[in-house]
Parts: sequence; structure tokens; C-alpha cells
Amino acid sequence: MKKVRDIMTKNVVKSDKDSTIYDLARLMDQNRIGCIVIAEDDKPIGIVTERDIITKCLAKEMNPREVKAKDIMSSPVITIEPDAEMLEAAKVMVSRMIRRLPVVENNKLVGIITTSDMIRESSKGKRKEDSLIYLAAEYEVF
Repeated sequence: MKKVRDIMTKNVVKSDKDSTIYDLARLMDQNRIGCIVIAEDDKPIGIVTERDIITKCLAKEMNPREVKAKDIMSSPVITIEPDAEMLEAAKVMVSRMIRRLPVVENNKLVGIITTSDMIRESSKGKRKEDSLIYLAAEYEVF
């Protein structure tokens, strides 16, 4: 089984807790990503997802140019080590109902792994219908 470090994205887009939601949304758009890791000295302290922006800011009619990351970020952030197996990352995501998992080594952010990364990896060399069956079978294990 592959390790998290084998499939994680290494160049993580991050920001600080005082960034506005407007700025985070622009970063997400520019980088074509669905979340921003909020960090202090490369240590993740929270995460802001597209869903957070919609449900915690826009749906509450808050001004995204005034609301800060620290006001809506999910914290403490759930992380995983780069040497963990891909299946362990999947178990954490399913049990915590999350789709993005920052990867931390020695308290430093070194990557991020997403459900999309795992689907892409587990689908390599398989027909589309077989890869979905494979994922469902793996899900049954835990």
C-alpha cells in the first residue's frame, strides 16, 4: 500500500489567520483548489474550505472583505504523518467526515492529501467501473 507522502500534494497553498475570506476565495480561485490551510510558522492551525466560506460567511450574510480566516476556520486541524499508509488517511477522512487532510512532519506542514488524490491513485490502471467497486470494497473494511 502506498504511503501518504507518495500521493500528497507538496506545494500547499496556505495563508494566515488574519487573511480575509475574500482573499482566501481569490487564492482558491487562482490556484483551482477547494481549501486553504491556515498556518503559523508552517504549523497548521486551521483550514478553510469552500463550504466554510458558503455556510459560515455568505449564508450568514457576513461581508467576506471583513470576516477573517480565524473567524470561520475549522480548528484544531486534523492532520496525518507522511509515512502513514493511504488506507489510514482514508480511515481518518471517513471517521471525521472530511475530504482534505494536511500532512505534518515534525510539526511542519509538508503536504496535503485529499479524497480526490486517493481516488486518482486507487484508479490507476483500472477501468472506471472497477475503481469505484475497489473503493467501495476498501470502505467496507473499516
